[in-house]
Amino acid sequence: MTNLLVLREYLKGIYGKYEIYITPVEKLLLSFITLIMINRKLGYMSRLNEISTVLIAALLCSFLPMNFMIFIAALFIILHLYTFSLECAIVVLALFLVMFLLYFRFSSKDTVLVLLTPICCSLHIPFLMPLAAGLTGTPASAVSVGCGVAVYSVMQYVSDSVAALNSMDDESAMQKYRYIVDGLINNKAMLVMIVAFAVTVLVVWLIRRLSVSHSWTIAIVAGALTAVSVLLVGDLIWETNSSILSLVTGAVVSAALAKLLQFFIFNVDYSRTEYVQFEDDEYYYYVKAIPKITVAKPSKTVKKITSQKKDVTPPPRMTGSAVKRSNKSGKRQV
Repeated sequence: MTNLLVLREYLKGIYGKYEIYITPVEKLLLSFITLIMINRKLGYMSRLNEISTVLIAALLCSFLPMNFMIFIAALFIILHLYTFSLECAIVVLALFLVMFLLYFRFSSKDTVLVLLTPICCSLHIPFLMPLAAGLTGTPASAVSVGCGVAVYSVMQYVSDSVAALNSMDDESAMQKYRYIVDGLINNKAMLVMIVAFAVTVLVVWLIRRLSVSHSWTIAIVAGALTAVSVLLVGDLIWETNSSILSLVTGAVVSAALAKLLQFFIFNVDYSRTEYVQFEDDEYYYYVKAIPKITVAKPSKTVKKITSQKKDVTPPPRMTGSAVKRSNKSGKRQV
């Protein structure tokens, strides 16, 4: 445990020292992974699938504000869908406009949640984002997580409906519109997941703010159980065809990663909890103080040992006049 704490202090020190260089690299990697995922999920426009295009867009995102990543990701999705079907691109564009209004109105600072939620859904660890949002964000973060779920569900729906949309004639535009809109509105799996994640964010946020010991750990476990329970109830009611094994595995892995997140941002020693009471002219104060677990980084001191010769300086030589003065001063007087 001590080695992990020392490693954490080293990482925090490195990040604090080189933050100006690390932040652009993080934004570059996040935008690159997001665009690669979009290309693999859709990939209808060949020019956007080129690695040079992805790298240029990712480099552009690394030096611009975080919200610009959302604009670039949405632009990639719309262009892919435009190449595939104009009707599909128009419907998804309208949906994105609604989501952007909700996002910028309630949680415009949670860009990472919007981008990481589809990535975590692709990696089959979808519960990580609502747990992280509840631990580090506010109840408004549920909007960002919900937008991320909607984006992933839209891409998944279009990918699964390629054969059905291609079988429709070009002249039946209204039929395509109706098929796409009905498919998105009646997507029970997407609606159940959005509700489950929103409830999970609220549960985790409420529990981790309690003044009980190990509140963050309790919040992680309760949040994972809440998400799985809501999804299972939704599966029983609307038959969303959720896999129990996949849900349980994803919940366990997500809870473990959320616990790792807690280790880096909220690691306290409940065994040394202190209760402090004081008062002023108007109030009595009862304070519960819990110390953080910190370990000083070991400092290495290098001591150089060298063999030095003793510096022996010979006495100064006396000149002739100095010898005469010495003899005169040493002469005995009778």
